[in-house]
Amino acid sequence: MIRNSDTVFFDWDSDRVLRGGVEAKITGQQKKLLRLLVEGNAPVKPKDYLLKGVWGKRAALVDELYLVQLVYRLRKALSPVNLDGHIVTVPRQGYRFIPVPYSTTVSPAQDLSVSAESGLEQARGLAHVLARLGLPIATATGSTMQTVTDAGDMMQIDQSQGLVSCNGIVAKLTRFELRLLNVLKNHDDAVMSRQQIIVAVWGPNAMVDENCLTQLVSRLRRALHPLGLDNCVSAVPKIGYRFRQQTGFSACAF
Repeated sequence: MIRNSDTVFFDWDSDRVLRGGVEAKITGQQKKLLRLLVEGNAPVKPKDYLLKGVWGKRAALVDELYLVQLVYRLRKALSPVNLDGHIVTVPRQGYRFIPVPYSTTVSPAQDLSVSAESGLEQARGLAHVLARLGLPIATATGSTMQTVTDAGDMMQIDQSQGLVSCNGIVAKLTRFELRLLNVLKNHDDAVMSRQQIIVAVWGPNAMVDENCLTQLVSRLRRALHPLGLDNCVSAVPKIGYRFRQQTGFSACAF
């Protein structure tokens, strides 16, 4: 038997997703992407199919990075209803949505304005979001909240392919972006001077100035943005850079 609280209601007209009295708002592009993932018989939706479905005729001009960023934003939007983990990256293919019992007709019992348990469910949804962000949960009403870290929360680097993955999101790095990331993270939280980084990335005899390093750092941050790790590459004024592990990703492994 399917419990009512397990059923997901996709309210396409109002751009929202309901589950157990908790509401998640989604934007227009997020809704298009979610419908493409949820509907249809093919379990894995290719990237080209998703790009065309979201951006239409402009898809040929849209970089795949925009799709990666949209998937990242959609996962964050669905976090309050515990559906962020249902969008799974399939390397070199596309994305798939892990099925859940759902309806596109909102039941009156699920209307937030009349739900007797909405306050409790919203608190649970908020607690889930805080747990995903690694922030402390001050109170837990009606249940004991427990943070579980699984393989999907682990950051991994495929050195041979230049792929970085965390929370089910995969980013492709160039050769020098990967070198820079390795150099910074291998020094833990230590600050490296610009010259130290230039030598480590390009070699002692390379004719590279600090502007090239600044541009490379900017590209690396953009590449890490879909994973939510762009702020890990931190500038230290008048000195250089360092890699700082974010609180929400304390469990990431390299």
